[in-house]
Amino acid sequence: MRTISILSAGFLVLGLGGAASANAFLLNEHDAKAVGRANSSTATDTEPSAIAFNIGGLAVAEGTNVMIGGAVITPAATYTDPSGTKTDTEPLNAVLPHFYLTSRVNDMIALGIGFHAPFGLEITWPDADPNVPNSSPNLDVVKFQSLRTLFFTPSVGLNLNKYVPGLSVGAGLDLVPATVEITQYIYFGETQGQAHLGGDAFGIGGRIGAMYKPAALPALNLGAMWRSQVNEDFTGKADFDIAAPYRDQLPPDGDISTSLKIPQSVALGAAFRPMPQLEIEANAVWVNWSKFDEIRIHLPDMTDQVAPQYYEDTVSFRLGVEYKLPAFNAAVRAGYMFDPTPIPAITLTAQLPDADRNNLTAGASYSFGKFDIHAGLLYIIPATRKTSDEMYTPLHKGTYNFSAFVASLTLAGHFGK
Repeated sequence: MRTISILSAGFLVLGLGGAASANAFLLNEHDAKAVGRANSSTATDTEPSAIAFNIGGLAVAEGTNVMIGGAVITPAATYTDPSGTKTDTEPLNAVLPHFYLTSRVNDMIALGIGFHAPFGLEITWPDADPNVPNSSPNLDVVKFQSLRTLFFTPSVGLNLNKYVPGLSVGAGLDLVPATVEITQYIYFGETQGQAHLGGDAFGIGGRIGAMYKPAALPALNLGAMWRSQVNEDFTGKADFDIAAPYRDQLPPDGDISTSLKIPQSVALGAAFRPMPQLEIEANAVWVNWSKFDEIRIHLPDMTDQVAPQYYEDTVSFRLGVEYKLPAFNAAVRAGYMFDPTPIPAITLTAQLPDADRNNLTAGASYSFGKFDIHAGLLYIIPATRKTSDEMYTPLHKGTYNFSAFVASLTLAGHFGK
């Protein structure tokens, strides 16, 4: 067997396994309009999706507004071992939905509710090919894994324009159910077994934000938002299957538990309009990944297994451009995003092939009556990263290649004053 500590680590690391389109397992595709401009929206988003990007813009728009849509994320990852043998992940098309509803109650107050999934997705590695030596060697780390987090965010916004011209603020409560699941193989010599672990949790967090458009500089917008950490305490079941006499060397089937800290973040943004049709926005987003320093899982035999992770805080940078075409009731967008990985080389494994990411985006919108339709495309330029050469950190040495493509579509409706 490859050691039970590797097996137990998988239960929570699956929370990090995914085809994320931002660093680690963070996802950003919660509005096609924002996707088209590299998610540079902290200073300007006054659509209902402000709940996700900067809740400080919630109370700026008039009337009742709704947005519904989703993104399809198509990732690709390859592991190359030191001998040069390559293994590709199984094909995946993951759907990421979003929905937001906001309404102005009066001149000052707006209420809203949002649903999006900013952390998660999944990864599957193929079974070993008997005709290819050393193919798919990471199955003792992960065969399949999945994380789902759903953020339900009731929100309130205050338009303080009558007191401080150009200022609005907002706050929301994040209600976060989550599920995790992992399958991995166990080996005793030539004998193969399987471990299946899964669980669920419910966490609570919050967010606050502010948006400011100085009266003296009407071409400028500023924005900031803080989202809190969410603690998810998972409880679930473990099932271990392998032929006798090896079964007694594994923990019994039964209850397991662990905890995951979904990291807090801070987003800052500034936008400038050199001409009425053109808007340029830059954002910086800090994510407190260093809180994720270890995995500790309580197994059915009442023992704890610990696997260090050593994640590091990151700051991602985003630049977006939008040009309006009033004669066509349309707009076009483009952007660039740099997302550094928080994962050090000593904990880089098949559970999350990750590297510093350079993302290119493009998008467009068309308005008709009370409705807008937004489309956004994001491409992660292929990246390559090697694991550490230190002994056993990680167990499987080699090189990971990663890329992804995202297509997003959102329908927005605007009703009333």
